[in-house]
Amino acid sequence: MIDLKQAAEMLESAFERINHESMQDIPIVNRMLKVQALGFQEYAGRTMGVIITPWLMNLLLLPGEEDNWDELQLGDKQSLDFPSSSYRFLLNEIEGVGRFLAHSLYSPMHEFINQDHAIAAAESFLDRLMVETEPEENPVDEELLGRIMRGEETPEVEMDGFALSDSSETPSSPVMGANPALSQGPKTMSRRDLLRGNFSGTENDSTPG
Repeated sequence: MIDLKQAAEMLESAFERINHESMQDIPIVNRMLKVQALGFQEYAGRTMGVIITPWLMNLLLLPGEEDNWDELQLGDKQSLDFPSSSYRFLLNEIEGVGRFLAHSLYSPMHEFINQDHAIAAAESFLDRLMVETEPEENPVDEELLGRIMRGEETPEVEMDGFALSDSSETPSSPVMGANPALSQGPKTMSRRDLLRGNFSGTENDSTPG
C-alpha cells in the first residue's frame, strides 16, 4: 500500500495542476480556498482521505493491493458500507494519480468563508464516518463532476446558478454580482467554455482546456 503521506502529496500535486491549468477563470471557484489533502488513513485495505479544492470536496479511496479497477468503466458507481452509512462512489481517473473512487461531499464550495472552515467540515465528516448515524442525502451530481474532471463532454451549464440544462432551457434571472455581459439575455455554455473561462461565446484556443 502507498505511504499515506506520499498519497496525500500525490493528490495535492495532481489537483493543484488542475487548479492552475483549468480552473483559474471559472466562476464556481472559491478563491478563499486552496488545494489540500487531509485525514489520510488506511481503511479496508485501501488508502482513504479527503481532498479539498476551491471547487469541490471529495472523500477519496485509492486502490488496495487486492483491487484491479482497470477493467471497470470510468464513471461507474458503487456503494461502499461504512459504520455511519452506505456511500456511493464514482470511479475516476486523473493524470498523476491513476484510478480512484470519489464520493462528493461539497460542490461548489461557496459556503466556506476560508480554508479553516473547509478543513473543519472535512474533519467533521471523517469523525462521523466511523460512527453509526442516519444516512444523509447527497444532492451532488457525482457523475457530472467525474466527467468534468476527465475532460469528457457534458450537458450544457446555465449561468443562473450553474444548473444543468438542456439547450431548450434558459435561466430565469441573471446571477447576482456576475459580469454585466452575462445578464444580457439567457445564455448557456458548454463544458469546454466553462473550463476555459470563455464567457463571451467565442472560442479561445490559447487557454488550456
